[in-house]
Amino acid sequence: MLATFSPLHARTWTDTQGRTLEADYVSATATDVTLRRAADARTFVLPLATLTTADRDFVSAQLAASPAAKSPSTLAKPSDPARDFAELNTLLGLPLLADDTLWDDTPADAAKRLSLPVEGKTDRFEGYRAYARPPVPLMGADATMLSLQAAEGRITTLTIQFTNRGDYAAFQSQERFFSPSKTDLKAFDEALKRDFDALSSALTAKLGEPKREIAVGGLDAGRRSLRWEWGAHALLVSQDAEQMVSLKIIPAEKSATARLGDDQVRRLFKERITRRPNGDVILDQIPMVNQGPKGYCVPATFERYLRYAGIPADMYELAAAGGTDFGGGTSFQEMTASLDRFVRRQGRRLEKVPLKLTVQGIARYIDEGRPIVWGMYSSQTYNVLADANTAARSKATEAAPWKPVLTPAELAAIRPDPETAHACLIVGYNRSSNEIAVSDSWGPKFQERWAPAPAALKVSQDEYWVLAW
Repeated sequence: MLATFSPLHARTWTDTQGRTLEADYVSATATDVTLRRAADARTFVLPLATLTTADRDFVSAQLAASPAAKSPSTLAKPSDPARDFAELNTLLGLPLLADDTLWDDTPADAAKRLSLPVEGKTDRFEGYRAYARPPVPLMGADATMLSLQAAEGRITTLTIQFTNRGDYAAFQSQERFFSPSKTDLKAFDEALKRDFDALSSALTAKLGEPKREIAVGGLDAGRRSLRWEWGAHALLVSQDAEQMVSLKIIPAEKSATARLGDDQVRRLFKERITRRPNGDVILDQIPMVNQGPKGYCVPATFERYLRYAGIPADMYELAAAGGTDFGGGTSFQEMTASLDRFVRRQGRRLEKVPLKLTVQGIARYIDEGRPIVWGMYSSQTYNVLADANTAARSKATEAAPWKPVLTPAELAAIRPDPETAHACLIVGYNRSSNEIAVSDSWGPKFQERWAPAPAALKVSQDEYWVLAW
C-alpha cells in the first residue's frame, strides 16, 4: 500500500440514523454540505439537518473560518496584518502552514504536518514525497502526488501533481507497448481540463485574478501557467497539453541562481567525492527521487542528475518535454534531444559516452565527480544479486575485507530481459573488489547498491550519458 498525504478535512460523517460515510469536506451553505469520497471520487450533497450535532458543529466551524465569511471575495491581502495562515490551509485543503510563512520551517516539520514520508536525505538535499491511490480531492481537483523539496536545510518547493500521464489510473498497465483506448484518452483530456479549471476557479475566487507566468528558458513552450501570491508564497498552476496539471508553491521572491563557471562546476563536483577506507569511491550526495508506480525511470534519473548539478528540474516536466508514453516509458533519444537544448541554456550539455562497463571504464567520470546515467535491464536475477551483494558487503570489517565471489553458474544466470528496460545512475566503484555502485530512483533504500562489475555488464544496454561542459 502506498503512503499518502492527508487532506485537511478528511473525516467520518454520521447521520441521525447512525449511518456513516468516510469523505472529505468540500464546501457548505447554510442548509447543505458538499462531501467527496476519495475511494471513488463521488460527490455527495447532504442536508445539514440529517447529520449529527458533532457534524453540524464541524460545518459551522468551517463556515465561520471560511474567508468568504470575512470578505465578499478574497482572502486578506498579503499586506494585511490581520491575515490568518489558516485561511490558506483551508483554501488548499492541507495543513501546510504553521504560521504566516513556510520558508523558515524545518523541512522535517513541514513534512510531518503533511504526512509525507522521507524520499531521501543527503548533507545538502532533502526530499519528502507521497503518492495517493486513489487520488485525494483538493480544491475540486484530483491530487495524485505531493512532494516537498529542500536544499541546504531550507524548503525550496512544494509540488502537487493532479491528473497526469504517469499516475492516471487508466494508464497503469504492465504491458510494455501499452496503447490507451480512445475512450480513455478522451476521459484523460477532460480530466486535465477539469482539474485546471477547478484549481484556477478556486484560487481566483479567494486570491483574485492571476498573472500569466512565462518560464523563460523552460522546457515546454506549450505550458499554460497562472500565478497567484499570498504573503511570501507564489502559487503556480500549470497545464501541459496532453500531459499534466500541477500546482507548485515557491517563494514569492525567489532569488535567481547564479550560473557557475566551468572551473567552479569541476571543483564543486570533485568536492563531493567520498573515498572510504575500504576502497569505495562514491558520489553519495545525489538527491533521491522516488518515481513511484510508473515507468518514469529516465526523467526521474535525469532530474536527480540536474539538481545535483544545480539545475532546477522536475521529473514530470522532463517527462512531458521528453515524450514519455502513457503510464511511463521514455526513449533516451527523444528525452536527451529535448533535454540537451534546455541544459545548454544553463551553460552545460549532455554527452553520450562510449565506454566498457568496467571499473576502469567508469572511474574516469566518477573521479571527476560525475555520475553516469546508465541504460540497463533491471532483471529479477540482477536485482536479487545486487541486494544480496549489498547486504553482504555491509557486514565486512577491516580484519575481514569484502571480496564478492561470483561463480560461473551465478554469472551465467544473469541475463538481460527486454521487458525490464530501466535507467539509473552509476555513482561509484571499488577497484579491489571489482564492484560498481548504482542508485535507482525508487526511494531511500535504493540510494546505493553494489554489484560485481561482470554481472552489471551482463545487463547493460550500452547506453551511457554524462553532463559535460
